[in-house]
Amino acid sequence: LAAPATSAASGCTATIPGVAQPPGSALRSLPTEQEISAGVGNPLATYGFRPFVGGLDIMPDGFRTEQDATPIRCAGVTETMLRRTYAPDEPVDAARQSYFNLDRGLPVSGADAAAVVLASDAQAQKRFDAFVQDWRSCDGQTVVKHLHRTADEDVAAAIDDVVVAGPVLTANVSTQQGHRPQAHYARAVAVRASIIVEVSLAV
Repeated sequence: LAAPATSAASGCTATIPGVAQPPGSALRSLPTEQEISAGVGNPLATYGFRPFVGGLDIMPDGFRTEQDATPIRCAGVTETMLRRTYAPDEPVDAARQSYFNLDRGLPVSGADAAAVVLASDAQAQKRFDAFVQDWRSCDGQTVVKHLHRTADEDVAAAIDDVVVAGPVLTANVSTQQGHRPQAHYARAVAVRASIIVEVSLAV
């Protein structure tokens, strides 16, 4: 499954390949180190970290309500495989892997890839259509993430450049916490058969 992620910051398009063989497993749909490195144009590695494999239990669950992030409906654009996004769909299988490069000055310094297998092709397409609707409505919005244990250090995540190209949805996200430098991410979601793949690139 290929998910091109376009970054306004870098001015380039990276194609993130994976292996989607329906009906397949989420783990098999994640890109290898070689595939993701070729897709982004510079080396990325897992450094031996194993992927998370499971279901809803492996999905990040830090943002549930408006008390956690505002507007909460847009939090899924800024977070890979957010649990509240997939909870209504009751996923059959899910996997997530992170990739890194510690060198400086690279176009892409890291990536997260996640694959979610739903019960049917129709359910996956419905989930993707919901992604498209949500992301389009969030284009130009800024999500404020409230870190309750960190006073006056909310994270602001600005969303822009939402684009739909067939079975692929992309967006750019720029985050800032306090007076720290901005961080930029290219986000992508793609659908094929019963599998949704999400990618986040640190650019």
